[in-house]
Amino acid sequence: MITKVSIGTSFMGALNYNLKKLYSKDESQKAEILATNFASLNHQSIKNELRLLQSLNPRLKRNTFHTSLNFGKDEVISNEKMLTIAEEYMKKMGFDNNAYFIFRHHDTGHPHCHILALRNRFDGTVVSDSKNYQRSDKIARELEQKHGLEKVQSSLESKVKSPNKDEIEMALRTGKASQRMVLQELVGAALKRNNNIPAFIDHLEKNGVNVLFNQASTGRVTGISYCFGGFLAKGQALGNQFKWGQVSKTLNYEQTKDFQPIDEANGRTRAAYPKGGNDSKAGKPTANRMPDGTSKQSEGDHEKPKNTSTSNQFQSSNIGHKTGSKDREADFRNDREPEILPSSDQGSTNSVFHSNGAIASLGELLAGASATGSVSDDGKKKKKKKGKEEDLGLEC
Repeated sequence: MITKVSIGTSFMGALNYNLKKLYSKDESQKAEILATNFASLNHQSIKNELRLLQSLNPRLKRNTFHTSLNFGKDEVISNEKMLTIAEEYMKKMGFDNNAYFIFRHHDTGHPHCHILALRNRFDGTVVSDSKNYQRSDKIARELEQKHGLEKVQSSLESKVKSPNKDEIEMALRTGKASQRMVLQELVGAALKRNNNIPAFIDHLEKNGVNVLFNQASTGRVTGISYCFGGFLAKGQALGNQFKWGQVSKTLNYEQTKDFQPIDEANGRTRAAYPKGGNDSKAGKPTANRMPDGTSKQSEGDHEKPKNTSTSNQFQSSNIGHKTGSKDREADFRNDREPEILPSSDQGSTNSVFHSNGAIASLGELLAGASATGSVSDDGKKKKKKKGKEEDLGLEC
């Protein structure tokens, strides 16, 4: 079972997302209510109940808990069993005295339900959001075992970050892998076939991938990013095995010995991408665009060095599941199509080959339970602008 958790500011926005499914005339998009403790579905009545509960703790802004429980595509889950699992999940997450809705959706190829709950309890206390994703992941593993569900690997154990909904749908629709998936395939192959930094860099560059190391003037490296066809991604956005901490171990990194090849590789990357990666010509990227001359650490999970070898560092951001809640809410509402595989003049001449490899890997993943555990990689929380509420919807 896979869980996707989000904390937001607009309960009604999240509710409208689910009600839209409930009242949809398209049978393939239909949803049904499995349970609720609200008095009615009348909007004004719901707002009145929410207003009363929120008045118990008016300072709480991020009061909306919205998660989906996703089961294996081949699993047969009755409404009764799904409701039992959802209620157990809620209780374990601390929602045992809260206003809530549980909806079952039928708009994907796998059974799943959405849980929408107010963090304000009826007694005026608030359900903690501390370590939400880790706790959700752990509870999912417990419920898998208790109810005999198809088991999936924990997101904390996964070496490769699984494709998101848009990437899967695009791959099935077009037969082309997203650039992130192609990068995973190319970098993964380079890690398997090489055991030192120079050979790793050479292997990637021959396949159209440039590497950008976050290297201080002392030679110390604290992060790594990969550029392919105008598209740039941090190592952590591809998966644990692509992060610098793991790459440095796999390739037997030594600071003194590898200083020069890393510095030279950075020079070639900046020459190849003078204006940074993810430019507008490449289409709408999954990662943020990178302005020229922006200095920023390549990988956010390492400490920032005091001195850097150059001020012309690329700026990149996480891809896919690791987003702040504001970004997640926007993603849930909008169908964003990840970039398609770049043409041969943008990257490697073997792009189609590696695209096929990425699609093959995707097929293996879909044959199982689909992805890894909870979207715990959903990590960085952004401060929200005062007075502005974002509607919260969930994609599965």
